[in-house]
Amino acid sequence: MFTEAFFMLRALLLFFFICSFAVGQTHIWGQMFDTTFKKGKIAIPDFKLQDSTGKYDEAWSTINEVLKRDIQNSGYFDVLPETRINMIKSPFDGPIEFEEWGSIEAEHLVVGQVMDHDGVMRVEVRLFEVPTKKTILAKAFKSKPRLARKTAHIIADDIMKYLKNIQFATSKILFSKDSLVTQNKESRTLKELYIMDYDGFNQFPITAGGIAISPSAIRKDGQVLLSYCSYEKAFTINASYGIFLKDGLRAHPKKLFGRERYRASTPAISPDGRKIAFSASHNGNVDLWVMNLDGSDLLRITRHPAVDTNPSWAPGGNALLYTSDRTGAPQIYRMDADGLNNQRITYENPYNDSASWNPHYDYITYVSRFDNDFDIFVMDLKTSKNYRLTRRQGSNEDPCWSPDGERICFSSNRTGTWQLYVVNRTDADSLIQVTRTGNNRTPIWIQ
Repeated sequence: MFTEAFFMLRALLLFFFICSFAVGQTHIWGQMFDTTFKKGKIAIPDFKLQDSTGKYDEAWSTINEVLKRDIQNSGYFDVLPETRINMIKSPFDGPIEFEEWGSIEAEHLVVGQVMDHDGVMRVEVRLFEVPTKKTILAKAFKSKPRLARKTAHIIADDIMKYLKNIQFATSKILFSKDSLVTQNKESRTLKELYIMDYDGFNQFPITAGGIAISPSAIRKDGQVLLSYCSYEKAFTINASYGIFLKDGLRAHPKKLFGRERYRASTPAISPDGRKIAFSASHNGNVDLWVMNLDGSDLLRITRHPAVDTNPSWAPGGNALLYTSDRTGAPQIYRMDADGLNNQRITYENPYNDSASWNPHYDYITYVSRFDNDFDIFVMDLKTSKNYRLTRRQGSNEDPCWSPDGERICFSSNRTGTWQLYVVNRTDADSLIQVTRTGNNRTPIWIQ
């Protein structure tokens, strides 16, 4: 694997050396998914609709559907099915009968309503703790019908923040999507960057007109700070390749790095938004470099005849993970942000790549080739124990963490095309497919 960008570099350098040998090893693997973990039970009866005009009907339906799906997708709760909820008296038909809700194993109850308030849609929500009969959360929102999905995501995040101190429903995923276009009877495959809700809805492009790959992004001062590799004037004789930066999704991109005789790829913005690490070929060798986002203080941080690529920042910005084939095949290494104290950290399989650091420092996720399959693994950095998350379902690549560190998004060709999937790191049953058309790769997850 070594990612799409690596193969581009390999072709440029006429470099091809990947070992596929079998090594006798003791595999220190565990079961990442906790089979003893018991999900909570939560009841979410349909919200009450207090509007006779019909203008909020669709929004009401969307809020009900999306909220239930978000809570289920958290991996921490089972939303009780309607067949069981319908056995209990509606919470809108008089006092709430908490004993009855407890009889169907509900530990929490969400009660809400959608209404018209002076011409504006108003959504009210209350969260009850069933055993204690207490209201533990109450919220009210003013919204618009066209923003029903967003409203449901906000409600879900408020509930999950209170119950589990996590938030994910309002997060976004950036990714690269292929599209085939025909112009003047000539067909071309474009690669553009898109952004979408975590569940795959509300996709829209953020680049246009050519090739854009290897996105890296953080949220800074309320804006998305995005870097990626692309061509200026793609498909022309004046095409110029480099790393580009957008300070805001609708901002005009500026070329950050694109020197002659250099081939840059795999950019990674530091968590504080002040620096960028990337790989670049120079004089036939691929090393890692770091510079400020204004292009100053360019520093080469690896100097090795091997290919060093795919940098990933530690959450505090003090260290980097990267891939190097200095032992003959790709492995994951760690080093300080200034290039010192290099340390190899993967040994289990002969081929490991594309590491991503969990926001809480405690885990990394990466891609490993085992039994001729590319699969997603997670390593516990405290114990060095490895967990295999996918198994023999096509190639599984490009893993990244959700901002809360609870979920992993990755690409897989298990359906015949490259699509994106999301899984809770402790619940295999939480796997959901979030894209379905085209080919979609290299996800980046931001809040």
